[in-house]
Amino acid sequence: MHLLKTTISCYERYMNHPIVLLIDEEIIFSYDSLDDIKYFFYKNESYLKQHTANISQPTLLQCGLLTWLVFPVQTKTNDCRVLIFISYPYHDDENYFIVCLIETVTLIIQEKYREQFLALEIEQLSERERQVFFLLLKGYSNKEIAKELILSEHTIKNHINNLFQKLDVKRRSQLIAKFKHLL
Repeated sequence: MHLLKTTISCYERYMNHPIVLLIDEEIIFSYDSLDDIKYFFYKNESYLKQHTANISQPTLLQCGLLTWLVFPVQTKTNDCRVLIFISYPYHDDENYFIVCLIETVTLIIQEKYREQFLALEIEQLSERERQVFFLLLKGYSNKEIAKELILSEHTIKNHINNLFQKLDVKRRSQLIAKFKHLL
């Protein structure tokens, strides 16, 4: 949370526009947010959530006297919905900084939910691929895996190639590094 608030503060100072995050059901302000902005969001929380529920592209949202440009942040999980609110209007030169802000917030959120994303990747494996996957993590050779699962080494190679492709790795060392938290 500290990293998100610090990030918002930096962009907010540069752009000289209030920026607010809505992550799932939580409103996140920068360290420098004015009390008026906090009051506005808390007072209009249900209205904002209701009117932003289906936003899938940048959208202008008029709420009272204030106008916000709302950017959805695409995450790899359905468990996390992130919206960035930036007061509107802003100068076109600031578009680059908005893109950078969205990318930065995306990286922070993805790191926070990293284990969930990796679990989703493992879920896409077939049952046999999962068995091979966990034996690979334990350091088994192809021959040892074949013996353990009573399969041919050729079949094991096919399962390994399939799971490498599904998990976006090229070597065993990459697989182990990516999923070391499971060891």
